[in-house]
Amino acid sequence: MPTRQSVETDWHEGFFGPWVVLPDVTHGIRAGTIPCNRPAATRLMGFDDKGDMSTEQRALLATVLVVLIFIGYQYLFLRHEEPPAPAKPGASSQGATPVVPQPAAVHLTPAPLRGRPTLPEAPEREVVVETDLVRAVFTTKGGTVKSWQLKRYTAAGGRAVDLVAPAAGPWGPLLAWSGKLEDATPLDFEPDKRELTLKSPAETGTITFSSRSGGPLRLVKRLTFKGDSYRVDVKLSWKNTGTKPVVILPALAWGPGFHDSLGKQRSGLLPPTSWVDGRRVTDDVEKLQGVASHSGAVSWTALHDLYFTAALLPEAGGAAATVRKDAGGQPLVALAAPAQTVKPGQEATQGFVLYAGPKEIDRLKAAGPNLDSIVDLGWFDFLARPALYLLRLLYRFSGNYGLAIILITVLQKVAFHPLTAKSLRSMQAMQALQPKIAAVQERFKNNPQKKQQETMELYKKHGVNPMGGCLPMVLQIPIFIALYNALQSSVEMWQAKFLWIKDLSQPDALFTLDIWGLKNYPFNLLALLMGATQFVQQKMAPAAGDPRQAKMMLYLMPTMFTFMFWSFPSGLVLYWLVNNILQIGQQRWLERRGKLAPRVAATD
Repeated sequence: MPTRQSVETDWHEGFFGPWVVLPDVTHGIRAGTIPCNRPAATRLMGFDDKGDMSTEQRALLATVLVVLIFIGYQYLFLRHEEPPAPAKPGASSQGATPVVPQPAAVHLTPAPLRGRPTLPEAPEREVVVETDLVRAVFTTKGGTVKSWQLKRYTAAGGRAVDLVAPAAGPWGPLLAWSGKLEDATPLDFEPDKRELTLKSPAETGTITFSSRSGGPLRLVKRLTFKGDSYRVDVKLSWKNTGTKPVVILPALAWGPGFHDSLGKQRSGLLPPTSWVDGRRVTDDVEKLQGVASHSGAVSWTALHDLYFTAALLPEAGGAAATVRKDAGGQPLVALAAPAQTVKPGQEATQGFVLYAGPKEIDRLKAAGPNLDSIVDLGWFDFLARPALYLLRLLYRFSGNYGLAIILITVLQKVAFHPLTAKSLRSMQAMQALQPKIAAVQERFKNNPQKKQQETMELYKKHGVNPMGGCLPMVLQIPIFIALYNALQSSVEMWQAKFLWIKDLSQPDALFTLDIWGLKNYPFNLLALLMGATQFVQQKMAPAAGDPRQAKMMLYLMPTMFTFMFWSFPSGLVLYWLVNNILQIGQQRWLERRGKLAPRVAATD
């Protein structure tokens, strides 16, 4: 992937930040036109421990809300029966994360170990590793990482993305210890070389850090790099140079913090995540008390944001994933291997794997088992993953991810053409029946049972299915959610350009304005174009019910959608915009070819 320029814009900020809406669910529908005469009583979304919604939950919530707005209107203003008793929402429970009662924050302050001979402190030195993908800088203080730059991904100012947060203190990523982290002392290490450069993709190289500790345990850390991989093999060896057996608890960590989690702007850091016993386990850092430990079949533990991750994987079974935070609230994840006894003169070795790079599914799969599961594509993962592969295939064909988004939207529209046409015909038929339905409601307003019976007879007489306009759209909802999540989670969108858009993972921000006290407020042309096409769609749609309500929704819905999409990544807005344009063209084409059902005469 070629290096791309960047735009210093945080798409998480803006109007209606927590809302997500999916395309096509309300295409071409005015108030009262969805022919579903029963209210939906579903509860398909939930909240995490912080009260925030995940990407999947936000997406489905907004989809259901939009559908319920129209179904609710149909029920309240055009209803044909008494409302059923409200369904009781089912209570959902989730297993609690086992947490060891500890102080509110783990203060990672090194404490000298008693009885250990002290050596003169050596000056800090740096060790640099360069591959085609990564430039990593290590320090001899603790043998940890000071910088981990991804050479093919740039951040603000054209700088390479750095996965190491500039945390204060002696601790850092790839810190290794053999007991309690809080009692550990960062060791001085002696590297076997000062730099390592891998010039070809197939080349491998190793750097070895040997501790200078004067205690009974001597730690050797071996890091093996590959020229074309973000994976690093880590071997930790403890040799007992004393006269008594020593019990060790080998552990390796990443943190505190990740990427831009310490930045002044809002960070995109996601909760620390582990894969244990074949399921995802997350920890709420703000509520974390002490150390959270997850045991079982641990595949990996990781710090990550939407596009990048630093994940630790065990080479052997029996490891536990632990999560803690430092005094500044920054998370630190670690893998802790089972306790081992090292006899005098003997050595114990523990292997780990580090993956520190972009969330590219193919690379994640190659790095270790189940690591590709860190890309959370939601409940419709089985649909979203093929969509991601299709997006990449279309990129290879078109050479531009903007064009790939347009092509995948066209393919989706072609695939759902029969369902969309059926929905439009059903809505048009329902529109024609509205005067008759209103007359029945007025005639039997004091007899709900008779009103319902006459309404169903009216549907039967004119061959109208009251669910005909709703069901085709409901069947498409999983596809829309899957496409949304595929675009939302695709690292390929990072810094991808299209027309005036400099980064498809950010709002397009054609220029900035100082308006109403806001400095450098982005002017997002793409969101405005999307709102305009939404208005055209609303105006074209078959209308029914109270004309005043329909007129209100004609202006309300496009305005609401524009505000909700204002801070979305431009790749998602482009997808919806193209979908709107195709929907308008599809309806025009059906009308000109006489494919839409004629209106039912009011006097029949």
